Amino acid sequence: MEALLGRDLTSSEAGQVDALLEQASALFRKAAGRDFTPGRYANRLKVNGGEIRLPNSPVTVIHSITDDDGNAIDYTTFGSTVTTCLRSHKFVRVDYEGGGEVPDLVTHTVAGMVARLFNVDARAKAGMSQFQETTGPFSEGGTFASWAVGGQLMLAPADEAVALSYRAPRLSNTVVHQ
Repeated sequence: MEALLGRDLTSSEAGQVDALLEQASALFRKAAGRDFTPGRYANRLKVNGGEIRLPNSPVTVIHSITDDDGNAIDYTTFGSTVTTCLRSHKFVRVDYEGGGEVPDLVTHTVAGMVARLFNVDARAKAGMSQFQETTGPFSEGGTFASWAVGGQLMLAPADEAVALSYRAPRLSNTVVHQ
């Protein structure tokens, strides 16, 4: 945090930084649609074109894939993609282990969200969205970014773009007529 800020943390910031990093991480994970750390996951996922994309890669073990009634489903795997003979409108429950090392870009983006919050202008933190100041013959004005107003922790558009780049790609429904 101090490297990103280019200064030491104040005592107030030091008392908040861990909770803010945890909150920023949760916001990023939600936007990315996945966790990044290794763990065991149980997801209910839609079959699309006979394929199921598991969001937390790399996938290390699949414990089971069942339909909503608990019946085992036959499948094959290739990386984070599971192939089955089920039709696209079906849902399955997948119990698997996945995730790995958190990418540096994710770590830096989350830390940047918190560092940016610490540098928000006091007027924006107070809820001002625009300002106009005149000192002698000089006038200055501007508009604060929506994420800065109120000093709340949220993803800026660039942060959201990074998070979305980690989402599992959506599979399209393809119909082949012969």
